[in-house]
Amino acid sequence: MMDCTASIHFPPLKNLPRYHHHLPPLKKGGRGELRIGDSYKIPPSPPLLKGGTERMRGMVLVIVLWIVTLLAVMAGSFAYSMRVETRLATTMVERAQARALAEAAAAYALAWQLDFAAQKQWPANGDVHEWAFGGSRVRVSIEDAAGRVSLNNANTLLLKETLLGIGVNEADADHQVAAIEDWRDPDDQTRPDGAESAEYRAAGRSGPKNGPFDSLEELQQVLGIDLETARRFASVATVDTRISGINPTLASIDVLRATTGLDEKTLADYVNARAQAAREDSPQPPLPAMDGRSFFSGSRSGVYHIVAMVETETGTTVRVEAVASTQNPPPGQMVRWLSWRLAP
Repeated sequence: MMDCTASIHFPPLKNLPRYHHHLPPLKKGGRGELRIGDSYKIPPSPPLLKGGTERMRGMVLVIVLWIVTLLAVMAGSFAYSMRVETRLATTMVERAQARALAEAAAAYALAWQLDFAAQKQWPANGDVHEWAFGGSRVRVSIEDAAGRVSLNNANTLLLKETLLGIGVNEADADHQVAAIEDWRDPDDQTRPDGAESAEYRAAGRSGPKNGPFDSLEELQQVLGIDLETARRFASVATVDTRISGINPTLASIDVLRATTGLDEKTLADYVNARAQAAREDSPQPPLPAMDGRSFFSGSRSGVYHIVAMVETETGTTVRVEAVASTQNPPPGQMVRWLSWRLAP
């Protein structure tokens, strides 16, 4: 019978690491022999150091926290930018809608002046008409230029009364009236207290124009008139009519306040009576008598100053200022727009 015993030879145990000291003893049957069927337990690997494992776990936690924080910051920044862009887009849409509504209101007010019967119901006297539309508030006023002070045709008395009415003192008013007249006259002869080329050169400024005013902004270039005075004068003036006087039935309360010298109660009573006459389709009341003022007329110009303002529910405000004329309109149109701008 054949011997089925297999032999495995091992190196001497003295050279093995210390953690192998628990190897099972060899079976009897020969030196360095291990019989088939004998069990042999492989020793476990040495464990990692406890401190190194904790440090590794701490580093992983820090990295994860940094990543989470970075993602949170990125998400917050994206959300904020989206809110800002949405708000900007909403504001732009609201402003565009408000502008369209203001332009429509200006055209609507002008349409009332194209029919003589409608003019009686909505006189072009600067009274403010207000209504709600689409959640917005609309305020519009329209003035015939005949109810304003003509910078190019008003006489000395009307110019001075207007300057006094807007708060200029007597001495300065005389200088400014002369400067306005020197600016618009064709000659280069200086009026007393006025300003012609020599005075403008001495002040280091260009001028005078020696011609009619083309815009209300030109008033700021007249020597001796400061910006605030020019702004207040422009609010009651016009350059779009040749009428030398003003029509009190078409003048706004601001124009009447600047030119008549009447007290506030008298002005308020007159404006209210004028509005009531328009509602009742009755003749306009006469202006209370004033001494020494002969610059009033009953003329109409057919040129209209229009102001339309729209305020949305969120507070967005748009103001349109326009000047239109019913005289000599382009072919196929009923009016001619002289100016149109979005006011700040």
